[in-house]
Amino acid sequence: MTDAPAKAKREKPAAKSGPSTGSDPVQVRERAVPKAKQDRATLLARAVFWISGLMALGAAGFALVAASTAGWHGFMLLSGIAFVAFILLFALAAGETAARSLNTEPAAPPRADSLAAAALDAASDPMLITDARGRCVWANAKYRELAKSIAPLAAGLSLPAPDRLWPGSAGGALYRLSKAAASGEQARETLTALGGSGGAVYSVAVDPMASGGALWRFAEERSSGLESEPGVPDWAEHAPVGLFLADGEGRVLSANATLRAWLDVPEGQALKVKDFLAGDMAKSFLRTRNDKGVVRLDARLLAREGVESPVTLAVEWDEGRPARARAVVYGLTAAGTPPGVAQMIAQHTGGRAGRTFDDMFANAPFGVARLDGADPGAAIVEDSNPAFLQLSGGAAIPGTPFTDLFDWSDGDSAQKVFARALSGRSEPVALTLKSGDGARDVHLFLSPARSGKRAAYIVDITELRKLEGQYAQAQKLQAVGALVSRVAHDFNNFLTAIKLNTDDLLVRHPVGDPSYPELQNINAVVAHAAGRIKHLLAFARKQTLRVETVDVTETLSDAVHLLRQSVEEWMRIEMRHGRDVPLIRIDRDELVNALMNLTTNARDAMGGKGKGTLTITTEAVEADTVRNAGAPEVAEGKWTAIHVTDEGTGMDEETLEKIFEPFFTTKEPGKGTGLGLATVYGIVKQSGGFLFARSKLGEGTTFTLYFPGHEPDAEEIAKTEARKAEVEAPRKPADLAGRGRILLVEDEAPVRTITASTLAKRGYEVVEAEDGEEALEQLEAEPGGFDLIISDVVMPGLDGPGLLKAAKDYLGDARIIFISGYAEEHFSHTLSADLDISFLPKPFSLQALAERVKEELGR
Repeated sequence: MTDAPAKAKREKPAAKSGPSTGSDPVQVRERAVPKAKQDRATLLARAVFWISGLMALGAAGFALVAASTAGWHGFMLLSGIAFVAFILLFALAAGETAARSLNTEPAAPPRADSLAAAALDAASDPMLITDARGRCVWANAKYRELAKSIAPLAAGLSLPAPDRLWPGSAGGALYRLSKAAASGEQARETLTALGGSGGAVYSVAVDPMASGGALWRFAEERSSGLESEPGVPDWAEHAPVGLFLADGEGRVLSANATLRAWLDVPEGQALKVKDFLAGDMAKSFLRTRNDKGVVRLDARLLAREGVESPVTLAVEWDEGRPARARAVVYGLTAAGTPPGVAQMIAQHTGGRAGRTFDDMFANAPFGVARLDGADPGAAIVEDSNPAFLQLSGGAAIPGTPFTDLFDWSDGDSAQKVFARALSGRSEPVALTLKSGDGARDVHLFLSPARSGKRAAYIVDITELRKLEGQYAQAQKLQAVGALVSRVAHDFNNFLTAIKLNTDDLLVRHPVGDPSYPELQNINAVVAHAAGRIKHLLAFARKQTLRVETVDVTETLSDAVHLLRQSVEEWMRIEMRHGRDVPLIRIDRDELVNALMNLTTNARDAMGGKGKGTLTITTEAVEADTVRNAGAPEVAEGKWTAIHVTDEGTGMDEETLEKIFEPFFTTKEPGKGTGLGLATVYGIVKQSGGFLFARSKLGEGTTFTLYFPGHEPDAEEIAKTEARKAEVEAPRKPADLAGRGRILLVEDEAPVRTITASTLAKRGYEVVEAEDGEEALEQLEAEPGGFDLIISDVVMPGLDGPGLLKAAKDYLGDARIIFISGYAEEHFSHTLSADLDISFLPKPFSLQALAERVKEELGR
């Protein structure tokens, strides 16, 4: 206690030893006027202010009123007094304002130790103290220097707030900082200073104070240009992908040479994410800030000369503050890498490769290995990133020979492969990488050797290879479908001509005639061939469907009897209906046909056991269920699922991948065509659904059919009910003879001749036309002159639907019958929408033709 006065005495002279500065908190506190004296001085100044104001107003008023009595001398004197009083008034007001702005003391001076206050002022980082209202009350010397370098005019007389140093672009960050300071919370943001600071990046932290204010700390980080970070490895700077680091405001803090070359941006130029991402992708990039882990974005890169290139971004944000995003930019070419990668590697320059990966590159979605030698065939792995370790199943550890990581069983030597990789050509080198879960297809890139070492880049293209295989398979199936559709049309015409002529001969050679069995054999062959062609058309999705709204529960309940009749007695069929199963849009007959094929397939699968149960289950599912099953582009809403489960022998994975291919069968020769499941697949796909199979050897197989739900409107319901009434009361005429005028349009002469002859024999007047144009001329010449139009669907030039549209004003009350063995999809839509159009598929019999004609004319 006795040392305190002595200590105070020793400290007092020290405070007077040097000149005082406005920025030294110790000196400011020691020479500060006591609180009472400050209050008295303030009251005195305000009294002088108001007295001067009253004097000025009184002198001015008296000068105006007494000017006439005092003369011009009095007027000038009083005006001068008023002028001087106004000058004094202005000086006092300006002085008080300047004193407030220059006052660096807090409203409630902090009771900090003098050494701590001096330390804050001597700190190398700028610091600022604001009160509870957010007003600047104190700043250290570094903050004042920063303010003078950025805004010298603003810092001349007053203490500028941060929003005067970071106007405009940093508004969002400053708002969050100010809000945190006002609410007494901690916050941290990143701001880029403007003006004289050279664009430096500052990490700003706000910490609440016990007195109610907040302490702002500004820590300079780095330039916001595109200079590489110190210590970034050379192979990262020139990697075959773009790498960059960005902050929470979308400013690029660092980027590698590859990305700068793509963008044609020189070093040192400031850049934002929105400068090189087309559209709204910059906003999408910033929205990933709240996502956890690595986020994948598909975007378009605004490259040099305005060229837009499709790219993929892999982005990961730091959880700390300030926010930082590490991003990898790679292309969507067949190689999985941006165009010109090989040229980028060939132009590789810079220092030697580093021994460790930087944070961005460690999270790259491709493999990287640093080799200890220039010859990859003899080099060992010196370092690997996590992606390469994962791709190799943990085999790419330091010390492993690089060649041991790949499969060379295809006969190509490592020397030849590595020679192609080092040739400088733009084509990637394809290799097979050994992995813990099996071999993986990869592309290999090798950087030029530097200091006797080399970097290897490994890009996984396994999924790309699968997509290429699926695309090739789809192209093959599409080609088969196009071929089938063209051939089916011609073959059905041939079969129709054979069928009609055979039926005509059967009329003249009835039962008991020696020729009757041979003619029946011809009809049997025709029917068998027609069935095969129908299966092919179903697979090619070229069937002529009459789509309608179908209740699956009702349809399957009716069909189960037919299914049971088609299998042996030892096979049980169980039907389980779900609740609230949606209606679907499908050809009812084709749905039953699909279930018939699946039932037959299940019978053959369980035939070896001689017993088994086929279970057919229906249920309502959501779109997510269909999507999780593997279906692409699934429409939202309710879906109907039909599960067909057998207890057969099951299938392995290799067989399961081929079961929907046409002519693929596991049955013995002569016992299967390989078209059953292909037919089911075609029916489901043509109806807008999806088909999946799940199987396990020894346990059986489950086929699942998904169809989108449908809610019919009132008009559709009325049409459906009308058609049901017609179906429930079929009319089969006993007498096939009749009267009426018929226009027959058929481009195949044999079919047209026998059809016209058959109808003429039954009393009809038949006018023939060999194509749509000729038929249109007939209708134009005789509007309303025909009772019935029979037309082929597929014809050269004007087809059947086109004829119907062009001749609608000349048809009158004529009924329409279309005949065809193959029709384009648009005709199926027309047929489904118009219930008044009748359709007779080829090949048809004379009996079916005569019955349909009599039925239509009877309406």
